[in-house]
Amino acid sequence: MKRKVRKKYRLFAFLVLSIFPNLVVLAAGNELGKTILARGTVTADRNNARAPLKRRSLVFRQDILRSGANARAQFRMIDNALINLQENSVLRLREYKLKTAQGNGSVVMELITGGLRTITGTIGKQNKKDYQLRTPAATIGIRGTMYEVEITAEGMYVGTWKGDIDIHSYSGKCHLSLGDKAKNRFALVDNQGVCKVLANAPKVFRDGHSSKAGATTSLVGINIDPLLENPQKKSPYRSFTVGQGSRALLKGRADRLSSNPVITTDANGVVSSTTNATDFSQNIGGYPVGWGRWNKYNVSTELGGIPNPQNDKNGLLWSSYKPSATHVVASRVGVASYTHTIDSLAQSSMGKVSNVAVQMDVDFANGQVSNGAISARVPNYTWVGVFDGKVAGGKLSLDFNGGALVNAQTGVSSDATGSIAGDFVGDNAEAITGGFNMVDSKNSDNQIEGLFLVGEK
Repeated sequence: MKRKVRKKYRLFAFLVLSIFPNLVVLAAGNELGKTILARGTVTADRNNARAPLKRRSLVFRQDILRSGANARAQFRMIDNALINLQENSVLRLREYKLKTAQGNGSVVMELITGGLRTITGTIGKQNKKDYQLRTPAATIGIRGTMYEVEITAEGMYVGTWKGDIDIHSYSGKCHLSLGDKAKNRFALVDNQGVCKVLANAPKVFRDGHSSKAGATTSLVGINIDPLLENPQKKSPYRSFTVGQGSRALLKGRADRLSSNPVITTDANGVVSSTTNATDFSQNIGGYPVGWGRWNKYNVSTELGGIPNPQNDKNGLLWSSYKPSATHVVASRVGVASYTHTIDSLAQSSMGKVSNVAVQMDVDFANGQVSNGAISARVPNYTWVGVFDGKVAGGKLSLDFNGGALVNAQTGVSSDATGSIAGDFVGDNAEAITGGFNMVDSKNSDNQIEGLFLVGEK
């Protein structure tokens, strides 16, 4: 009887595979885990087809997991590991074997695009050689870790929240350890395969790829230290830093309104000083705005745009402020003209700056900023610039359109490049504070940079 059963089974299998030669039989041994959360479009490529995934859907060996725009997914693996897949990501489950209950086994996954955060299970607590994450730039060996990887246009950002990882780029230019036993936790592997250590969590980790989905970036059942998850939480104020050069205007956050704040910029760097600021003012125009000049300051190594302190002759301008609540900005209607320059702090390589004037019209109904203009005088010359922008989500965004340096005696002018940024302040968004800089296109030694506070007329 047993022989007949075996013969019937073999005949059935032969017929199935003959009729469907591309069919892969998903036996229980190929089950690697299950989906515990799927928001948005989440799918798995298998059997030459794309299967939608939802809560409790199984995932199998050789599945290619995909998350669409504004989507996110979480998976519980066979060794109790958790994988949080960010939006617009592709992850191949090449190998995931659990041989014993003690965690002996092996894991090989390939992150093709996007990002993920993982808390490793029992397999991840063994040898790093037994757990690998492969990416287009490098192979990462993991042991007993909560780690994060994000692939962007700049390269691959890697972070270790807990435990340790080893990074080996395919170019051979990067061999780096991150984590509890290393000096650093965050790094960028650029597109040439070169490692760049980061002093702080990169902005892409703080924002995540899932912010539009309205979901937190913590994993199910795990609470990440909020200061690690978002270092900006200990910096309740916003900030600007303005230095020499057309790219030296950076936005960020500050930990206090005082003459010596610690500023974390949106470009992932930290600016600080061991000495109090000169030209320091606070509660400018009655608004929660403070600014000053650091003649001596420190810049973290990964920060670009800000001038090197050793080469900076004028010093670095900075401001810290409390912005208007976004819901207050979003509730405003009509057109407001911001034409009353309340105060400014500016410097120029061409001498003393005077008569700084800023103006703009904000149409809150359609979110447009128009008629933006800025001007300032230096000995024998006048700087002028024009800009526009938009208001979205209760936030202000300004775009520098062009500028000029005009000889006050002859009227001859040369073009100027520059940048400008601003933010609403006040209980009713009745004022705008910001920063600007301009550089003479003919002679880059001619520069101006400054901070401003302008109110409604």
